[in-house]
Amino acid sequence: MTSKEEKMKEEIEQIKEELKRTKMESAATVATMDQTRHKISLRWLKRTSILIGIVLVIVLLFFAIFSIRSALTKEGTVTNTVSSFAEQIQQLSSLTTAKAYMKAVVEQEDNELFGRKIDANIPGTKRKTLLIIPGEVTAGVDLSKVQEDDVQIDEERNIIQLTLPKAEIIQQPSLDFSKAQVYSSEGLFRGKADIEEGYEMAELAREQVLQEAIEQGLLQSAEEQAERVIGTFFRQFGYETKIQFQSEK
Repeated sequence: MTSKEEKMKEEIEQIKEELKRTKMESAATVATMDQTRHKISLRWLKRTSILIGIVLVIVLLFFAIFSIRSALTKEGTVTNTVSSFAEQIQQLSSLTTAKAYMKAVVEQEDNELFGRKIDANIPGTKRKTLLIIPGEVTAGVDLSKVQEDDVQIDEERNIIQLTLPKAEIIQQPSLDFSKAQVYSSEGLFRGKADIEEGYEMAELAREQVLQEAIEQGLLQSAEEQAERVIGTFFRQFGYETKIQFQSEK
């Protein structure tokens, strides 16, 4: 519970206590006068007690409304709200990611004689190797970078305007070697390629997976995911969100 909510709760409890005391005082007044035998005075005092009670209730309600309104509009409240919203946005960071599953096809050709690479294309020394391997890339919008200056709140129209960092690759491509396929076409003096040689081609495969994921719109998907998650989150509180992304530096 926020300090604002706690203060509002305290104000309401004080009002309840004041109303309770008012009722007790009114009842005590009526009971005291009931012991007298002046019926006309008793009716007048009852009416007076009721009127006093009503006036006190009105005064207390006015005081409550004024106090709550002051709590909501006092200096620093808007800043605190913006700060709170910025913190909530930062906590959504893990939900604003997008993943791409790609398959890299890497082809490599070299010449080797007696286990040593050579530059000359001597017959029987050439080998073509083909590596097919799936990979995964993760992109996201790093909401932990959102600051208070990036959040603008229009309380009258219930609109939150956000400026978010652009999506970026947050996890470098990971390759699934358990599903790797290695093919080779070799000359007389060359052996067949194996998975170990596939590992040597892994860096090329990672670069290919990353490039293809970006070309297929992975970063745009991450930004769209961020818009959906944040929009859904703040709709629960009655706010519409308008999001823009920072321009490239």
